[in-house]
Amino acid sequence: MRRLTLALSVILLSLALSVTIVPAAHAGFPGGNGEIAFSRAIHDQSDIWIVRAGVTGTNNLTNTPNRLESQPDYNAAGTRIAYTRCTSEFSNCDIWAMDADGANKDRLTFTPGVQETWPSWSPDGLQIAFTSDVNGPSQDIWVMDADGNNQTRLTFTAGFDAFPEWSPDGTKIAFTSDRAALDDIWVIDDDGSNPTRLTAGMQVDERPDWSPNGVRITFSRNGNIWKMRSNGNHEVQLTFAHGREFAPSFSPNGKRIAFNRTSQDGNRVNIWIIKADGTGAVHRTFSKFDFFPDWQPI
Repeated sequence: MRRLTLALSVILLSLALSVTIVPAAHAGFPGGNGEIAFSRAIHDQSDIWIVRAGVTGTNNLTNTPNRLESQPDYNAAGTRIAYTRCTSEFSNCDIWAMDADGANKDRLTFTPGVQETWPSWSPDGLQIAFTSDVNGPSQDIWVMDADGNNQTRLTFTAGFDAFPEWSPDGTKIAFTSDRAALDDIWVIDDDGSNPTRLTAGMQVDERPDWSPNGVRITFSRNGNIWKMRSNGNHEVQLTFAHGREFAPSFSPNGKRIAFNRTSQDGNRVNIWIIKADGTGAVHRTFSKFDFFPDWQPI
């Protein structure tokens, strides 16, 4: 089974069985802190929802029967959201985009039987990086124009390259790769050149996200939230939840990190927020299964 299929399948199976075993959210472009977009799974579908700053009320932006929509990513202007829509049996996943209020939904990829997932806007809003297994069984990083044209493959390893995140200056893309070991954080130039390994060891490092000033990268390591300098130095563990946290996302002002935390009984996954130093944890959503947060810059 392809790894991204497995990751999403486990999420929904976990919801049904109240057993949580989860994978790895998105770039912190500079600005004020707006809404947090995330995916909420209810019964046999998942949709894109938002939680507004300072309140606990949530609103859905999509409601697509028999489809699994997740992995929202705001553009730097905070006006558009790219996201993934999969069939219920995961035979196909495509990249879509919509306005920040849920209007004007546009399908960007149309490759039958392929998983195109994990969209990430470039800072200028002209391109979207994403993960594709069109050359399967491997996963690779691709980029395309914001309208879905000019799809270009950036990585060519026979393994798992996924979760791309564009640096705030637009020159680099961070991602997760198992090309040298099981899941480390790597960066490439925006044309796919100069692959550089930032983390190494026996741990599983996933889902990098840049700070708005590009100085640091947050990521999950073995189910806890970490951060490091963008050159891979000075790693700091921020949470100590014994493997229950994943998908960190910097706030646009760089002072907070949103992430997923699994409840101790394994029955819920919700959105939480901490300060960038790991203190001051705040519970933000309270449904059964809310995952993959991304913060709107305003």
